[in-house]
Amino acid sequence: MTDMTTWRGPVRDLAAQPEPKEPKEPKEPKASRLLFLDVDGVLHPLQVRMGEGKVDTSHCFAAPCMAQLRRVVAETQAELVISSSWRRFETAREVLAETLAQYGLAVSDWTTTAGGETNNARVDQILAYVMASQACTWAAVDDEDLAPGGAAGSESMMQSLFRQHFVRTDSSRGLDAAAAETLIELLLSDS
Repeated sequence: MTDMTTWRGPVRDLAAQPEPKEPKEPKEPKASRLLFLDVDGVLHPLQVRMGEGKVDTSHCFAAPCMAQLRRVVAETQAELVISSSWRRFETAREVLAETLAQYGLAVSDWTTTAGGETNNARVDQILAYVMASQACTWAAVDDEDLAPGGAAGSESMMQSLFRQHFVRTDSSRGLDAAAAETLIELLLSDS
């Protein structure tokens, strides 16, 4: 045992020590709620019209559909993750981001395109994103049937999970009040 009278270490004036720092807040998850968003058949009715040798986009981003999307985001504070094929093309991504901004909305992220554009690939891409994120709740909206019913007992656990978070729109109408209400319920369910 060392005799304290012979201690040669530094002497600290405890009264002069700085105040202890406030404990750091835990990092917030990137988003507590995520909405995986398709474009065609959701933000406008699905129509392919040719005009002057190119696809006519004058019907894109129908005001009623955009108003419903804005309502979903306003009521849930969900962040938008684009799962649409629009994410594959830079010009389409720019048009989408600009149009969403006109409605006070923003793209948070895009799902990967790995695995292709089949319905099964899209489900896998969304589920991979969900698993990698810290989202508390999530929902996916698409006009394609990404969660078809399987025979009893043939559905995987992941397919079942996806079905519980999926809302299908009528491609001839896009996102309507009923689909928006279902999305709001899913995103506020905290499950």
